[in-house]
Amino acid sequence: MRDAPPDFAMVERASAGLSLRLPRVPHRGRLGDVRAASVGSSMERHDFRTYHPGDDLRHVDWNAVARTGELVVRVRQDEVSPRVEVVLDVSASMAVSEEKASRAKEVAAWVCELARHGGSEPVLLMAGREVQKVPGPQTRLALSQVKADGREAFDVTLSRVPPFSQCGLRVVVSDFLVEAVPGPLAERFARNAAGCVLVQVLDDEDVDPSGGAGARLTDSESGEVLERILTPGVLAAYQERFGAHVREWQSAARRVSASWVQVPASRSLPELARQELSLLVEAA
Repeated sequence: MRDAPPDFAMVERASAGLSLRLPRVPHRGRLGDVRAASVGSSMERHDFRTYHPGDDLRHVDWNAVARTGELVVRVRQDEVSPRVEVVLDVSASMAVSEEKASRAKEVAAWVCELARHGGSEPVLLMAGREVQKVPGPQTRLALSQVKADGREAFDVTLSRVPPFSQCGLRVVVSDFLVEAVPGPLAERFARNAAGCVLVQVLDDEDVDPSGGAGARLTDSESGEVLERILTPGVLAAYQERFGAHVREWQSAARRVSASWVQVPASRSLPELARQELSLLVEAA
């Protein structure tokens, strides 16, 4: 795998003078509230994270422990509904090239930056080898350190994540190259969100694998060989399956009123911000 950190100078250039476009719909309850900066005494559940030595055992969520086998603690805050939530896939397939790894992280960082420009405090959820939920002030550091090395597919990792909180906008950044049926996943991404955008980041090899003579198709997460050799017939079958898979996701996104955006990792973030990702930018 060829992981790479995001180029934050590029993120700053691409976000300069811009803010995030938020849904123009009535918000229910606390949907539009900005989170408090410190942990409060509210009894409303806000967040989950892995137990660290010294944490109060009274905050352990034993139902989550039973499901995952890991010690998970609840973190409560006075305001529990982040207006903007960014979900980033950091499974191994997101690092098939340095461009893909860095571009996905840059898109996530860019959305977080646009949210801050508009006065919202974003929350970043990264699903890979571990699941990390990071509050706004720490998103840049988290994105600079995370590695796309999850050995499970994105949908498998998400199955261990508690239900998403309410938010004004949820942006999911992934290649969406999973075996799971798109419909239920799209419904989960859109649930409790006033607006939802699914951003598919693809490397050239995802779209049109070549690899050269004797190359094989393998599963990025498991390493399983999917095809013995990339013959013209194998490539044609892959293209057909790939096209059908994308169409299924597009249809699933429409059914839950989510926006679907496909971005090539080979393009720079400023270029993507002006074109494919412009739907996320508030008009001047």
